[in-house]
Amino acid sequence: MSPRRLFALVLVSCIAQSRQAAAATASYQLFGTVTQVIGPNTAGLAAVGVKKNAAVTIEWTEELTTPLHSTDPVKHVADYWATTPDNGITAFTVTIGSWTATAANAPDPNDPTENMIAVADGFEGGPMDQLDLSHTATDTGNLVTDSNPIGSQIVLDLVAKRGGGSTGLALGDQTPSQYPDSSGEVIGPGATVEFKIPGPDPTAKCRAAQIAAAGTLCQSALGCLAAYAKAPNKDPMLVNLQTCESKARDRFVAAFDKQTAAAASHGLSCGTSEDGATFDGHFDTAETAVVDLVDSVQPQAPTVIAPLLSGAGSMCSTGAKAESNNVLKPSSKVDLLRENARIKLTNAANKLIAKAEAKGITFDPAPDVAGIVSSIDALIDDIVTEVNGP
Repeated sequence: MSPRRLFALVLVSCIAQSRQAAAATASYQLFGTVTQVIGPNTAGLAAVGVKKNAAVTIEWTEELTTPLHSTDPVKHVADYWATTPDNGITAFTVTIGSWTATAANAPDPNDPTENMIAVADGFEGGPMDQLDLSHTATDTGNLVTDSNPIGSQIVLDLVAKRGGGSTGLALGDQTPSQYPDSSGEVIGPGATVEFKIPGPDPTAKCRAAQIAAAGTLCQSALGCLAAYAKAPNKDPMLVNLQTCESKARDRFVAAFDKQTAAAASHGLSCGTSEDGATFDGHFDTAETAVVDLVDSVQPQAPTVIAPLLSGAGSMCSTGAKAESNNVLKPSSKVDLLRENARIKLTNAANKLIAKAEAKGITFDPAPDVAGIVSSIDALIDDIVTEVNGP
């Protein structure tokens, strides 16, 4: 096994933040900010973090085969009411501080407001799109529900005044994150908690910084391997390589944990519950495809292998930086930046190979440039997925 393989990078994929929960369901997550808390139990709610300007996390799951209850073709409106406990909105939570409102079935199955989804599709650029959700609920300490035997209610009014929110009347056609003029509330006899949507993602700053830190580690580790490949005879005992790797990992762990601590000091969290050492441990658990592919190149010409590893590290860093920025300011620009990084590494690698062959070097097998680029792409995706957490 080559020294490069001994110090390879690897990341372990986790499930994405936004996902299809199953073949017939879809799960969503939105963020908001509390705008008002009123009612007799406001002091109790404040004690658990429910107060003005507090961060709100809203999550729900819809059963996509829920039958249509009614429709108005003229207004392009459709209503879906749950007919069994297994359809409609199957999970619904609103979390603020240490308080949570959670979907619960009302005792009256004929009450449509207990579990209802209403879609108004005004078409792109036309009248406003609207997605309304309503579900009976219970809450932590019954602070909102109070003594009401039929519980409280979670209500979301997702609105896109200029269109572009819903893409059709069917469940599953919706894009809840695209409703910029939205609000919601949890209402009951004990209190009314109102919030606006969308709000800032409370994990975004931490996730962005941790993705950037992982990208730096990726570049540094591949850079250490590149330095060794340039002159392996100068480091026969791998002392310099190990020192280089160790310093890179120490810097990463410190930067990663610093972001977690900073978020926690403001009552926030990051996307993953892993600490830096645990996350870093994944870099040592197996060999990455990119290092395997580079190791498969014969002969291991330093004039090709060293800059190839260095270029792979630059692509990894560039892609991770683009993904980090995309967390804070989502934009389609991330795709262009990553494509440009692919092209840059591909062109540089092909030039290196052509130059070496012109000097009489015959590669057998030839460097799999496309495979190396693809492997770095996968590594960047793994970084993003793991930082985002389950």
